[in-house]
Amino acid sequence: MSGAIAAMAACCGQSAASGVVIPSPTPAWSAIYGLDNGITNNQTISGITAPMSISAANSGGGTLIYILNGTSSLYTGAFTVHAGDVLAWSIAVGLTTESGTITVTNASDGGATLATIAYVVRSSGGGGGRGALP
Repeated sequence: MSGAIAAMAACCGQSAASGVVIPSPTPAWSAIYGLDNGITNNQTISGITAPMSISAANSGGGTLIYILNGTSSLYTGAFTVHAGDVLAWSIAVGLTTESGTITVTNASDGGATLATIAYVVRSSGGGGGRGALP
């Protein structure tokens, strides 16, 4: 790869061999508020020409779930998305109120942050989690 092509690829989130791995527009997931569980809005991954690896970190409690193309999965580590995939995030709680922030990163772009999603999810059961949502 020539220096000019390498510089152009670096500027635009791609390499000559792999394609574009930076979504455009950047996904804009909503904050999560819910009772027992809560979910973000759906976001369609677009602007990429190669598979992209998504990672997440959760600063609070609860169970982190991702919903890819309508199928819910327990988040256990990085997963791959493709152009046109629809992705949402969810938090489920037990008998407590949980709050925190989910940081979603693009592992295919050096861990660049795609979104930070605040959440508060309360329990409908015991454990002091009852109350009005914000």
